[in-house]
Amino acid sequence: MSDAWKILAALTLARLCMGFQFQAIPALAASLGSAGDLSFAALGTLTGAYLLPGVAAALGGGWLGQRLGDIRTALWGLALMTAGGLGGWLAESYPVALSWRLLAGVGAVGLNVMLTKMAGDWFQDRDDLPTAMGVLTSSWPAGIAVAMLVLPPLATSAGLGAALLVPPILCAASLAMLAGVWRAPPQHGAATGRQTGGWLSRGELVLVVTAGSIWGLYNVTLIAMIAWTPGLLAARGIDPVTAAASVSLIGWAAIFSVAAGGWLAARARWRDLPALACFVLSAVALLALPGIGALAAAPWAMLGLGLLIGPPAAVIMTLPVEAARPRLRALAMGVYLAVYYGMMGVAPALMGALRDATGSAAAPLYAAAALLGVCLALWAAFRGLQRRRAEAATVA
Repeated sequence: MSDAWKILAALTLARLCMGFQFQAIPALAASLGSAGDLSFAALGTLTGAYLLPGVAAALGGGWLGQRLGDIRTALWGLALMTAGGLGGWLAESYPVALSWRLLAGVGAVGLNVMLTKMAGDWFQDRDDLPTAMGVLTSSWPAGIAVAMLVLPPLATSAGLGAALLVPPILCAASLAMLAGVWRAPPQHGAATGRQTGGWLSRGELVLVVTAGSIWGLYNVTLIAMIAWTPGLLAARGIDPVTAAASVSLIGWAAIFSVAAGGWLAARARWRDLPALACFVLSAVALLALPGIGALAAAPWAMLGLGLLIGPPAAVIMTLPVEAARPRLRALAMGVYLAVYYGMMGVAPALMGALRDATGSAAAPLYAAAALLGVCLALWAAFRGLQRRRAEAATVA
């Protein structure tokens, strides 16, 4: 295995821990709701708190990455995720648990800014960049799927406390692995270590914000699909543990389809086509899911959703790499992820409030389908601006 792929394996494990820790709250929603008498909106707030700090922390993480260095910033992020998870495990009230959740989220944001940047530095200008980004990105749904599969039965058999202890243990193990294997990539134009000075041009900033909006709305859709489909299944008479295990198939299928999306994009005549087609098909599937009754719990339905929703991720993750100069990539990733985290921090609470207001288990899924339509429009805007910038540079 080459050095680049060894490094990617460590980065992928770290990102898997993020997905696992994030999904711990939705996975344990039934147990947490019963233990704390929490509303859907309160559970959504606790879920979103993990990502809400990203609005400021992603920019701060990008700034720190320029000055402190990418590996130090990533390791500090994992340390905060470990501390926040342990604090949440020990917390005895909702406000205290929310505070520790926010701390873990700050660490996750700083880590995530660096993970994409570090992988981009190692695979820059290589034909397998989309494939590498697909592998890295697949670790997020992998973490979500593992959490949905492992945590509900663990909470039932060993108690809620045992289930809440698993995420910080995984974060600590990931910290040790990344610290052990990391080394800086060859300097093929990549901006590594400490960097100072410079800011994104107006064109770069618009492209990065547009890319971040696509990534944010795409992930809002994915999380809504995984977080709210169990409630839809429960309304069809499926018990919570079975519903959670069934929905975990979305994440397992997405692990494959995200990586496959990168592989397909690297070989397609028009790299965007698989992603755009999957946006359309995923929206149709989300609109159809509430209408198929008990068949919604069938393994083929959950696997189908996972196979459709995954492929766009790898190509989306290449957009900020395309949008900014290499020496400003850490800052670009900070802006990109600040937009993403802002959406992800607010959306779960809004989805929960929509569920409370309508009384419909299907309402969040209909909203998620509409967001995929917005992603299509933003993608067209990104490519249009990119072409105009290229044409202007050629004329100049």
